[in-house]
Amino acid sequence: MLLAEELLLLALDPERGTAVNSSRSPLNVALGGALVAELGLDGLVVEDGRRLAPAGPAPSHPLLADAHSLLGTLRGRRAADQLRRMDKGLGGAWSRVVDGLVEEGVLGRRRDRVLLVPVTRHPVLYPRARDEVVERMRAAAASDGPLDPRTATVLALSGPSRLLEVVAPARADRRQAKERIRTATDQTPIAPIVRKVIQEAQQAAAPAAPPPGAPGGPPRGGHPPRPPAG
Repeated sequence: MLLAEELLLLALDPERGTAVNSSRSPLNVALGGALVAELGLDGLVVEDGRRLAPAGPAPSHPLLADAHSLLGTLRGRRAADQLRRMDKGLGGAWSRVVDGLVEEGVLGRRRDRVLLVPVTRHPVLYPRARDEVVERMRAAAASDGPLDPRTATVLALSGPSRLLEVVAPARADRRQAKERIRTATDQTPIAPIVRKVIQEAQQAAAPAAPPPGAPGGPPRGGHPPRPPAG
C-alpha cells in the first residue's frame, strides 16, 4: 500500500466516508508530500539546490510515475513551491488516491445529498486495511522505540494533516504523541516542507483584520480595548 493511501485511510471516518477533523484541505498537500516521500525512500528523488528533481527510471505505479514526472516540470525555486503545485498537477491528489483504493476494493463510493447538496462519501469496505494503519500509528505514537521509515513518514504527516486526535484519541496521550510526531518529522525530510506549505495556505486564507475604526476593528489611533477585569 502506498504511503499516501495509508495517510488517507488514517484520515477517513470509516462509516461516514469523509475526512475527520477538517483534514480534507491540508491532505491535498500532505498526500502529495507522501508521494514524494515514497519516491525518496525508493531513491527516485534528489535535491537540486533548493528544489527536488526526479532521479532514476519512472516507477511502475501510475500515480508514483506521475508524481515522479511532475517533479521535473513543476515551476518554483523551492521544494515548497513544487509541492504546492503538485495537487493540481496530479489532477487532485485526494481523488487520485481515493480512486486507487476504490479500485482495490478498500473503499466504496456513495453519493448522498446533504441539504440538497450532493456529497460523495467513501466508506471503508475493507476495515482490516484501515485498522492496521491506525493501530500501527497509535503504537508508534505511544512508544519510545525506533521508527521504521514508512511508519515515520505517515506519522510525521499526520501532524500537519490535523490527525493528532486519530493518532492519540485519549487527550492524556497527546503530549507524548506530539513529541513522537516531532521525532518522526526530524526523520522525514519532506515533512517540514509539507507543514510549511499548509501553514502558508492557512495564513493566506485567513480573513484580513478589520481596519481601525471599522466594525469589529480596533479604535482609530489606539490599541484594541482591554477585556473587562475579573
